[in-house]
Formats: sequence, structure tokens, C-alpha cells
Amino acid sequence: MPEENIPPRSPSPLEQTLATLSSAYPGLRQTDPSKWGAPLADVRLTPQRTARFSWAGYEVQVSVGHEDHLDRDNPDSPVLYREVRAHATLLVPRTVAVDGVGHVEWEMTNSQAEMGFPAAFAVAVADQDDPRFAAAVLSTVAKALAYARLATEHAVVQAEKSADEVRWESERPAGVSPRKWLRDKRAQRDAATS
Repeated sequence: MPEENIPPRSPSPLEQTLATLSSAYPGLRQTDPSKWGAPLADVRLTPQRTARFSWAGYEVQVSVGHEDHLDRDNPDSPVLYREVRAHATLLVPRTVAVDGVGHVEWEMTNSQAEMGFPAAFAVAVADQDDPRFAAAVLSTVAKALAYARLATEHAVVQAEKSADEVRWESERPAGVSPRKWLRDKRAQRDAATS
């Protein structure tokens, strides 16, 4: 009897998403609602349709909308979808050490100082038991974390530019216009980096 050549099954959208997440964000886990030992593929929502994920110090808050006719290309479509929104935050632990500038009656501390990053949006199937729903939620979490990485890289560059300007101001010779001095220094920096 000849052997049948059965083509390999292609991975599902959820399997593809999990494979990408495991390499890009190792250790990503769902923290709310929590379920001990649950796999990442088992996406759970609170009754308010929210979830929280954690990875490497980042928290990603997810909210899922109501079922809606989101297909704007085909207004007659009876298919329902859900909007998924995710945004990452990063706790900034040492804000207590920062002194204020100028007069205040008294300083107050922010015990949960967070950096917020741009939100990521996607559309998922309406059925929360469909593996494509979990894939869409996890994909949106990954996108929010990618936005956090991009924003962090941008913030590093911006912080370096700001530090340059503070240093340049301290080096400015007396009698030289601050605007002209900064304009000349920026031109020198830009010429050196191009």
C-alpha cells in the first residue's frame, strides 16, 4: 500500500502568534485575571472585559469592546467583531529623589509613577472562545510592547539631546545670544552625525 503524502498542517493564527511572542517577549504572562499554571494561549477577561499582562517590568492593560459591526468596508455585513485596545506602562521607581523646581507649599510624592506609551488597537472576532480572539488580544499586547520599545528608544535620543542643550548653555560665553548659541551648537551636532 503506497504511503500517502499528507502535507504538514499549517499553524493556526494562535500558534503563530504564540511562537512569535515566545521569542520576542520571553516570560510574557497574564497577571489579571490570574489563573495559576494557565498557558498564555488561555486569554481570560474580567467581567469588565479587561486583562493585564506583564513582561520585563512593563505592564500591559488590555480592554475589549462590546460586539459591534466594525466592518466599515461592508456596512451590510452581519459579522460582529470586538475592538481590542492595549497600552503598556513602566513603573519609574526613583521619582522620590527628584527635587522640584520653583516654589511649592510642600512636595508630594507619587507612589505609582508610571511612564505611559502609545496605545495599540486591533479588531478581533466577537466570539471570545475562538482561538483567533486570543491571537488578536496577544497580538495587540505585542504591538503595545513594540510601541513601548520604540518610545523608549526615542526617549533615550531625546534625553541625550536635552542633556547636550543643558551642557551647551553652561558653556555659553557671556554676551552671546542663547538662541544663536544653541542654533550653532545644534548645527554642529547635526553636521557631526550626518
